[in-house]
Amino acid sequence: MKKTILTLMGAALLVGSCGHRTAATDGAQDTISSDVQDTTQQVSQEPSQPLPEGAVTVAEANGLVVLAKTVQTASEDDPATIKTLWLYDCNSGRVDSLLTTNPFAELRWEDMNGRPVGVALSQIAAADKVMFVPAHPRLLLVEGCPEARNVWTYIIDLEAKTARQFPSTEGILSFSASGDTLVLGAYRYHEEGGRYSVARTYTLEGQLVREDVLDD
Repeated sequence: MKKTILTLMGAALLVGSCGHRTAATDGAQDTISSDVQDTTQQVSQEPSQPLPEGAVTVAEANGLVVLAKTVQTASEDDPATIKTLWLYDCNSGRVDSLLTTNPFAELRWEDMNGRPVGVALSQIAAADKVMFVPAHPRLLLVEGCPEARNVWTYIIDLEAKTARQFPSTEGILSFSASGDTLVLGAYRYHEEGGRYSVARTYTLEGQLVREDVLDD
């Protein structure tokens, strides 16, 4: 079987380009994806309200900064990690609460039928990875693994305050350079048993472009 070589483009976090003010506390990076190395965010405008104490920068593009704060860490008694995401506009100083992850978000796999479905921001299950879509600074990809099995992937429209969950089970593999398509991992089952991985290319609108089988 032909193996598609995939690279994650546009995932690098651009931290520290807004000015002069610190917006994260030391040590908080341990609660966010290992992709985040620098937890200080500098801004050019004073924020309209205090930034969340303990929040860290997880994504930045064109003067927009996404901050994340862990409000509940997974434990043996409660396996759910809950985070809040905040959107900070460096140019205007505006700070908005974007969402709080919901580990009890409704399962939508049966509704997808190979296409993404609209979900409320209150139904984002996890936010282990956060990144802006390349060349689309008003679109935010958020994904996580709330049930220790499947990765749930969402694209949030920051202007419309809407989200769509894509039919992915293994998360983002890559974006095109233009950001107009994305490749998501998923798995299928062999008729004789066992499962195998596939890479599905979608437009941002959710149209399936192609599906490639990945070698084991």
